[in-house]
Amino acid sequence: MRFLRAYHFLSFGVLGFSKLLQSIDELQNTKYDFVIAGAGTAGSVLANRLSEDGKYQVLVIEAGVDNANIQSIIVPFLGPAAFNTVVDWNFTSSPQVGMFNRTIPLSRGHVLGGSSSINFMAWNRGSNDLWDNFARLSNDSGWSWDSVAKYSFEVSRLIPPTDGRDTTGQVIPSAHGNGPVLTSLPGYPSEIDPLVTDTAKSLGGRFRYNEDNNAGDMIGFSHLQFSVGHGERSSAATAYLVPAIDRPNLDVVINSRVLKLYASQTVDGVPQIDTLEVAQSADGPRVNVTGTNEVILSAGVFGTPQILMLSGIGPKEELTKLNVPVLLESPDVGKHLTDHPLLPGYFVVDAHNSTDPIQRNSTLQAELLQEWETSRTGIMVNAPSGGTIAFMKNPPGFSGGLDPSSGPRSGNTELIFIVVKDGFVPVPSIPFPPNGTYMTVVMAVVSPTSRGTFTLNSANPFDSPIIDPQLYTTDYDMQTMIQLMKDVDTFISQPTWNGFVLRPFFDFANDKEREIYARNNSRTVDHCIGTARMGPGGVEGGVVDSQLRVKGVKGLRVVDASVFPQIPENHPQAVVYTLAERASDLIKSSH
Repeated sequence: MRFLRAYHFLSFGVLGFSKLLQSIDELQNTKYDFVIAGAGTAGSVLANRLSEDGKYQVLVIEAGVDNANIQSIIVPFLGPAAFNTVVDWNFTSSPQVGMFNRTIPLSRGHVLGGSSSINFMAWNRGSNDLWDNFARLSNDSGWSWDSVAKYSFEVSRLIPPTDGRDTTGQVIPSAHGNGPVLTSLPGYPSEIDPLVTDTAKSLGGRFRYNEDNNAGDMIGFSHLQFSVGHGERSSAATAYLVPAIDRPNLDVVINSRVLKLYASQTVDGVPQIDTLEVAQSADGPRVNVTGTNEVILSAGVFGTPQILMLSGIGPKEELTKLNVPVLLESPDVGKHLTDHPLLPGYFVVDAHNSTDPIQRNSTLQAELLQEWETSRTGIMVNAPSGGTIAFMKNPPGFSGGLDPSSGPRSGNTELIFIVVKDGFVPVPSIPFPPNGTYMTVVMAVVSPTSRGTFTLNSANPFDSPIIDPQLYTTDYDMQTMIQLMKDVDTFISQPTWNGFVLRPFFDFANDKEREIYARNNSRTVDHCIGTARMGPGGVEGGVVDSQLRVKGVKGLRVVDASVFPQIPENHPQAVVYTLAERASDLIKSSH
């Protein structure tokens, strides 16, 4: 089976990466106007936008591999197969005290396109309140929804699902833009989609139906949109890098890690960061490259703080302990790490088009994959998560009225209903059953109050860092998950589900049993943010200012999810794209 490097999108056709370098040693030049560390979601946007007018020489350095010809990346349904492979950094948390000291896998993209190439493709642009809250926390109205709306519309374009069905009432076309990332509703609808939406319409209130959660208000039960176009994943690599790669002023190098940054001089006593040390392996040669205008870190929520700290920018006590020379004491580096805890709930159902049998039948899998390759139709065009999603508020008066979300249009909790695509979503403690048909309701706390940390394990750039999200370390987070489990029971108990849901896979007698189940079986949604957060004032108020410049030095900016001052109450990839679009303008206006 042959897969093309560039997918069907817009009118670019099939392009080759003529300037995709396999090694830092292949560079003909080591001095550029801009050097971007990381070709992930944000880095790919920057690569395109900073090189589009031909004015600047741009280099992008990616630690991971090429995204070409990797089946699990291109075929939406096969997305889970990318985890724990060469395209995943395969990070692991430290033991989580809130989860009975279990360690949790933390997946991040180690490939062109970064996590946009290996995520489950859910597309949420965030509520208007999310962006207005960013503006408040950064003390910069430039991050308000009114200011960033134009950038959001420049990111993505809604196209019809592959089955060509009428989607009236399932999405609001006018709420969408005309950008390069293709988004769509599932091309192979699930039999439970109408059960979910009909129940929401009948219940209303906290369980109300929302025609399009990408229209500014996230609250309610909606049809789920994905970064999928024409039956294939639409990633930052396919949408932003492929169209730009033939530009003579853009170089992209893979399999190469940025180890640390250097200041070649000081300006008025402030270090001027302009040099990056790069290598392919722990014992390989080091190569220095220079960004004369700016160096931009887009290495992700774990890669960015690691590079900063290895460069001597971070908490002084932690750097000194590892004998890393302190260039700048920046105490917020690696702090405020936040993620969404995720928990699957299971129900035995009488379903007719569940894919549980597909997981047990390799012959059927091959037939369905052949259908996808031949016509881009069938179940393989769907992302590996359900066709409906909900964002809910906790009940009035919950936890004394505490609502840590961005505002009334952002949720506290999230639900995704899955039966047509992996009806039983296993976790290590609950393996896939040998028979039966199941529905999984994926539950998540999207406005958590637990905060974790990221730090170095050693001064060796190739050693794994210490990542501690500290999940479920506040009573609010655990009580919110318990409340969500009860909300699911309320929703599933409605008459709409009679005859479909046969019984829960587990019965809980009380909240204590629910808590034990949650602590034993939760992981995260891999939405970590905040390790180089944006904020006003000096270094005690954040790592970067509202222009995303690293405070205390010159020539260095951070553009990725690490700068978010609060975790988005939704799947964050679209928020990262919008951040990077605005950052591109900020950077160009500075030069």
